[in-house]
Amino acid sequence: MPSPKSARIFRGWIVLAGLFILLTVSAGFAFYAQGIFLDALVREQGFSVGMAGAGTGTFFVSSGIAGYFAGGLISKYDARSVMTVGAFIGAGGLALIAQISTEWQMFPVMAIFGTGFALTSLVPTSSIVTRWFHRQRSVALSIASSGLSLGGILISPLIASAIDEDGLITWAPRLGFYFLISLLPAIWLLVKPSPEAMGLYPDGDEPANNKTSASQKLPGVDFATATRSRYFILISLSFILIMSAQVGAIQHIFKLTKDRFDIETAQLTLMVLSGTSVVARILGGIAAMRISLSRLTGCLVGVQTIGISLIAIDANSSVVSLAGVVVLGSAMGNLLMLHPLLLADVFGIRDYPRIYGLGSLLMVFGVGSGPFLVGVIRDVWDYQTAFLVMTVLAFLGLLIFLMAKPPTDLMSLPSSSSSSFDVPSNTHRPFIFLVEPLKASKAKSKTS
Repeated sequence: MPSPKSARIFRGWIVLAGLFILLTVSAGFAFYAQGIFLDALVREQGFSVGMAGAGTGTFFVSSGIAGYFAGGLISKYDARSVMTVGAFIGAGGLALIAQISTEWQMFPVMAIFGTGFALTSLVPTSSIVTRWFHRQRSVALSIASSGLSLGGILISPLIASAIDEDGLITWAPRLGFYFLISLLPAIWLLVKPSPEAMGLYPDGDEPANNKTSASQKLPGVDFATATRSRYFILISLSFILIMSAQVGAIQHIFKLTKDRFDIETAQLTLMVLSGTSVVARILGGIAAMRISLSRLTGCLVGVQTIGISLIAIDANSSVVSLAGVVVLGSAMGNLLMLHPLLLADVFGIRDYPRIYGLGSLLMVFGVGSGPFLVGVIRDVWDYQTAFLVMTVLAFLGLLIFLMAKPPTDLMSLPSSSSSSFDVPSNTHRPFIFLVEPLKASKAKSKTS
């Protein structure tokens, strides 16, 4: 008979529920809502589509930079403290969107908003998932990241309706408040930074069944070795192009559909895109446990390329456009999930937060440039031309990805760093990462 301890539900699943909520909120209020904010800034403030797209690009660039530093912070400190600070920053940035009236104001506001989004989104959540789940990592990450799509289904259409009726100036401060109060309970009531912090082991295993114990260093390649490898360089370059095409299409699809048809069709497009992504991501997480991650990724990049090309067709009927949305949705969520899985699979989890943080930072060149590029091409020509260019970028990303072969010898290389992906020593000291720099500064001033 199982002992009472083993019969209890594994705490990691409760943590996973918290991460699911975090991604639902951050995606609904930030990621999927960017296209809605873009349309509102064009309609209410008279910005060009290219300028509004530049603001969206600033949001993603700042999120990539902040995500890189978030990886280092999470390796040292309690992830919940980092996410709490991010929730306040994101809420402030979202509220400030109401104050954007000139072009220069758009960039600092979107940078603040993007920073808050990064500290509450994929880098911290995926880092926590990799700590709690080893054998079931792909399924766990697919479940958590499905929150991204649910945010697009439940939250973004409501935001679109509210802003269309009352305006961005009226709703932005309220949305900032709702963003904050939706995140904080999940962060502090459900999320725990690691199983070791609770005397548990990944996947709920007992010590005898687990490959590592709380006192052992977790396996993997050190940061310097991983990031200098040919595989990391090619994967990063390919995902720059892949995500440029994907995010460029996603962030303009609301306005494109609204311009071609009406706001009801545009709202339906967001829901179909998100709903397809939810189903496809769950299936993709299961498939990732059974087939090669590289083969699965390559197939999905091809699917994404087809989806964007279908959306580019300026048909009188919305059926073709929605078909393209379904095809794109079946690939987009999985690709966002597969990027961290590929890195964790090849380089291990020892320096994973830093490796994925750098990968996200490099990927932001594509994420940030995609919406801006689509906006500029649309202003000069039209959306059809812009989406055809995104199709070409997606195809080039596929070609480069096919050149990246997973190395077979990295995991056996000796580490060049003495650091490890052990449980942070400051796990139970919230916000210590804000205090330590101040202490160091005071000590330096005394010695001088």
